[in-house]
Amino acid sequence: MLNIAIMALRYIFLVFLLVFIFRLVKWMVGDLQQTRRHYSGLRQKTGQPAGVGNAASGGALLAVKDSASPDFRPGDFLPLGRQNLLGRGEASDILIRDSFASSRHARVFFNEEQYWLEDLQSTNGTFLNEVKIDQPTLLADGDIIKIGGIIFQFVRWGHEVGSAN
Repeated sequence: MLNIAIMALRYIFLVFLLVFIFRLVKWMVGDLQQTRRHYSGLRQKTGQPAGVGNAASGGALLAVKDSASPDFRPGDFLPLGRQNLLGRGEASDILIRDSFASSRHARVFFNEEQYWLEDLQSTNGTFLNEVKIDQPTLLADGDIIKIGGIIFQFVRWGHEVGSAN
């Protein structure tokens, strides 16, 4: 009788293990699909993903520091191209689904070997280092950009970030 009980417990354990593995794989696939949907909002008008071929423009990034939106998580990095439209509209290169973001909220563009931030007459404004901007403003490495409930950090020299020097 004891042998039958032990064998039954083994089979029950095996079933629980298989259910656990199945749910783990299902969760991982769902997370990968969500990540793909998240980054599908990052596109260039050329049809390439954002950041492709941006070596000529300095390889800059927007690092998400804080976000009220489920589309962006702190620690996400968004590569920048030569022209980057940020906003809620479908034509945006970086799609921000936030009720405080305008359809065409702001633009980050590369001009004369520098990146610039421009507010596109958005309703709630674009903030650079906690100051509302009203004209194109030069970006420096480490600048903080706030659009709606999302806070980005501009990273121009990615290899220097976090270095001890």
